[in-house]
Amino acid sequence: MSKEKPLVEIRTVALVEGINEFDYTGNIIDYDGRQLADAGFDGEITVHVDAKKSDEEISITISTSAMGTFSCDRCMVPISKMLHGSLELFYTFNTSLAEKENEIGEYRQIATNTEYIDITDDVCDALFLSLPVKVICTDNPDCKLYDSNAVTEEKLDGGDTLPGKMSTWRESLEKLKSNIVN
Repeated sequence: MSKEKPLVEIRTVALVEGINEFDYTGNIIDYDGRQLADAGFDGEITVHVDAKKSDEEISITISTSAMGTFSCDRCMVPISKMLHGSLELFYTFNTSLAEKENEIGEYRQIATNTEYIDITDDVCDALFLSLPVKVICTDNPDCKLYDSNAVTEEKLDGGDTLPGKMSTWRESLEKLKSNIVN
């Protein structure tokens, strides 16, 4: 856990049995020191938290949205897009975590008298998990490697290309087959 001042925290003593909803809004500058700006995030960060409290645990669902600015991996044109992430956490009260090992999710143990749960780092994790693996522009006509207006390999229902037209991958496959047979 970070030693910095919590930006997003849940006051557990104020939670009622059942579902509790919270909304937080902040700026990327507020999360200074957490490398969000270096990852491409800019502007406002919106966080929605659903906290469901029961006698044995508090389950928290974090939903984030923030604007990200990246460059196309193919043509390097700047692209801005809204990124949405989510993360589920479970906090158990004085029960054995060994019981929860087989279940999916991140379980953490807290004392029943815990007043606050700091989820700032978890919000950052949800944002990092929303980052795209590959950034490709689809509507930029200047992108040399991707032409969204091209119809050279338009797929029909059977998975074949247009009649009379053989796709490049199929041509390569045919060449490979003929080399193996010979």
